[in-house]
Amino acid sequence: MKRIVMLIILMLLTSNIVIGAEEESEEYLLTFSGYLGIGDVLTFGNYTLILKDILNPGSVGERALFKIRDNVEFEEKEFSLARGEEYQYKDVKIKLVVITLEENPRALIRIYSKAVEVFYGDAHERSIFRYGPIAFSIVEIQNNTFLARYEKDKKMDYRYFGTGYYYWNELSIYVENITNKTVKLKLKAPKYARYAIIRGAEISIEKIDFEEVEIGSPFTLTITLRNVGNKDARFITVYLYSKEQVKTEEVQTVIPTITVPEFESSLPFAAYRESPIKYIESLTPNEEKKVTFTLISSKNLREDVYPLYIRLEYQDEEGAKKSKDIQVGIPVVDKIRPKIVIEEFKIIPEVVEPDSNFTVRIKIRNIGNSPAKHVKVSILTEKPEEGKTATMYPYPSSPEMPEETKIFPISKQSMLYFNEIKEVAEGEAYFRIGLISRGIYPLYVVVTYEDENGVSYKEESMFGVEVSSYPLLSLYIGNIWESGGKYNFEVYIVNEGKDTARSVTIDVTSNDLELFPIGQRYVGSIAGRDYDSVTYSILNTTLQKGEYTIHAKVYYKDEKGREKEFERNLTIRIPQTLVYKEKPNYFYYAIGGVALILFMIILWRRKGA
Repeated sequence: MKRIVMLIILMLLTSNIVIGAEEESEEYLLTFSGYLGIGDVLTFGNYTLILKDILNPGSVGERALFKIRDNVEFEEKEFSLARGEEYQYKDVKIKLVVITLEENPRALIRIYSKAVEVFYGDAHERSIFRYGPIAFSIVEIQNNTFLARYEKDKKMDYRYFGTGYYYWNELSIYVENITNKTVKLKLKAPKYARYAIIRGAEISIEKIDFEEVEIGSPFTLTITLRNVGNKDARFITVYLYSKEQVKTEEVQTVIPTITVPEFESSLPFAAYRESPIKYIESLTPNEEKKVTFTLISSKNLREDVYPLYIRLEYQDEEGAKKSKDIQVGIPVVDKIRPKIVIEEFKIIPEVVEPDSNFTVRIKIRNIGNSPAKHVKVSILTEKPEEGKTATMYPYPSSPEMPEETKIFPISKQSMLYFNEIKEVAEGEAYFRIGLISRGIYPLYVVVTYEDENGVSYKEESMFGVEVSSYPLLSLYIGNIWESGGKYNFEVYIVNEGKDTARSVTIDVTSNDLELFPIGQRYVGSIAGRDYDSVTYSILNTTLQKGEYTIHAKVYYKDEKGREKEFERNLTIRIPQTLVYKEKPNYFYYAIGGVALILFMIILWRRKGA
């Protein structure tokens, strides 16, 4: 009997060891199971899997040709599988189950990714464990079992568990112990729990154009993109990088840890002069768009061809991400020539008022490798046409100056001249702006110069002059006059500014005078260089000759709708003393006289009686 008991205990221990070993050896869990057609793209985690073709269909050597891409390391591998075979790539396995040859050949595949531990410990009723799109929860615990619920997207499943090891949906569940209130378990999920099948959107880089790149000079790079698929591509991002600059950063999220590349804002041979990233909202099928990068090459280069990588990322209509990389060579040449760029263009003051003077301060730099000779900087108000130079009109006005002229130089000097520039040169020009509405008005700068061999060069740029005006209100006492035995006076509200003051109201009070009307008076809008007035009456019955102070407060809105206010004390001068005497009311005297006569008549009649 003892031998039987010992044998049973030994068998139980052995079974536990086997279960534990089985549980420990479970390394890969199912991420995806389904069909892919030729050309379909499946994304999961950092990977993209494409079914490229079916090789030797219908024969003994029938195989499916795949391409897998690591979207972080920019690595691609091609492989083929026969029925039942597996291919392992880094932390995933791809298994071909079967190939179906119908109208559209398809391959049934299963993708497994390494298991990651979601939870290990004691869980209670209503405990919920989430991993990416997967949610595992314990509904109730009773009779050494527990009811669990599985959720993923809109799918839901229930099952009872006892102690032991289980594989349920994508999850690996090892139940170590169950009590009345707790369950000790280890929960694992596939590292890549979310996937998407991409069909339709495909962007190709059709053309890459760039100017001749000189050492230390600006240049532009234009990339032409086309959607060669049959679905819209969205959120398209294009940026440039070099292999040496790609860094990786691990980002811990609710879903498995992902690796994100970081890109710096410069390249080994050039730096960006504008944004290093270009965006396109969407590309419809067969639509074509261009993006342009502006860069400046390093002065420390030598003549050579430098590698440049173009990174393209976008999404399809379902939100699945795709990417593409292309490498181009940028030849850099070394030429002995000057190169003038405008380093600073400054308007003083920054915001110019209408009908006022302003200064243009300009700083130019020679970034070339030889002196620039006979440098002329023309600041023009009209866009120069090819082979023509816009006319600058002197101030004050001349008979030839057209009425529509908005900006003109104060003197006849409309050009800065430098005999030679090796590095930097600065200069100022003085202008006047007409009585015009606020806005931004263009100034065109044309720089012409020569090299030491007399070869001419020209650079053109455009800048804006911001013109703004504002209301400027003041208060004055106007006419003072006597009428009806009372003094009256006017308060003038004058807009000395060049823009309209809107919603003007005025409130006038005094400690010595009784004024009418009282409270705020609405005036309305007062245009620039215009005025309005409000009349007040003094109700004091006795007013001595002299000066009296009143307090006025004005509220208004400026051109941007901002509420403003100001207040001021004003002085009223009364020329002579005024005593207001009320005229007697003869109506009441007449009534009294009539009543007295009637009373005397009544008394006389009584005496006669």
